[in-house]
Amino acid sequence: MAVRVLVTRPGFDAERTAETLRRLGCHTLIDSVIEIEVIAAVIAESRYDAIVFTSANGVRAAKQFGHFKQLPVFAVGTRTAEVARECGFANVGVAAGEVNALGELIVAELSAGARVLHLAGEDRAGDLPGRLLRAGIKTETAVIYRAKPAKVLKPETIAAFRAGQIDAVLHYSERSAAAFVRLAHAAGIDQDIRKTRHICLSAAVAAPLQLIGLRVEVAAAPDEQALFAVLGVYALDNPLRGEETEQP
Repeated sequence: MAVRVLVTRPGFDAERTAETLRRLGCHTLIDSVIEIEVIAAVIAESRYDAIVFTSANGVRAAKQFGHFKQLPVFAVGTRTAEVARECGFANVGVAAGEVNALGELIVAELSAGARVLHLAGEDRAGDLPGRLLRAGIKTETAVIYRAKPAKVLKPETIAAFRAGQIDAVLHYSERSAAAFVRLAHAAGIDQDIRKTRHICLSAAVAAPLQLIGLRVEVAAAPDEQALFAVLGVYALDNPLRGEETEQP
C-alpha cells in the first residue's frame, strides 16, 4: 500500500515536495503550518558587492528589487540557488545548506572591506553578520518577508489523523514543527498524532516534537534525499540540501 504523507512546509516548496513524493508512489496531503508574507521594503541603491539569501522564500520576496539582479548572489543551499536563478540572478554561489557554511563561502570569495546585502526573513538563526564582520565584511540586513503560523489545520488533515490515514509527517524547520504541535493541540488530535511517524530534517527540527513525547526520526543529513530515505523512498534527482534548517 502506498505511504500516506503529510507535507507541512510553506506553499511553493510544499507543492514541489508533494509532486516528487507522488512520482515516487506516495499519497500526499499538504497542510502548510507556516505561511509566508512579503513585507514591502525600501532599500537605498547603495553600493553592494553581493546579495545574500538564506532561504528560497527570501529570493521570491526579493522580486520587488529587480535593480539588484546584476549583483553576485550567495545562497545558503541548492534550492535557494535554484530559485535565485529562476528569478533572474545569474551569478550564484552555493553553500552547503546552513548559515555557518554560507559565512565561510562569503569570506572565501570576498575581500575585507566588501559590503553585502542580506535580504532576509523576520526571524533569523545564527550570526551571519558577526561572522562576516570578523573578516572585515559589512552586512546590511533588510527584512522583506515574515513567516506566520497558520491559524488552524485543514479539516481534511484533522479528519485524516483521526481516521489513522496519515503514515508519516515530514518536518523541515524547528519553527514549523512547533507550529504543528500547537495546531494539533488546538484541533484536539494530540493522541492521534502519536500514532504516525514524524520525520525531521535535523535534531533541531525534532526538538519541539520530542518535548511532547512524540517519537521522531531524524535524517542522516540536512537534505531532502536523506529525509526521503528515512521515509523509505528515494529521489536521486532531488538534491534539496537543508534549505529550512535555518528558517522557513
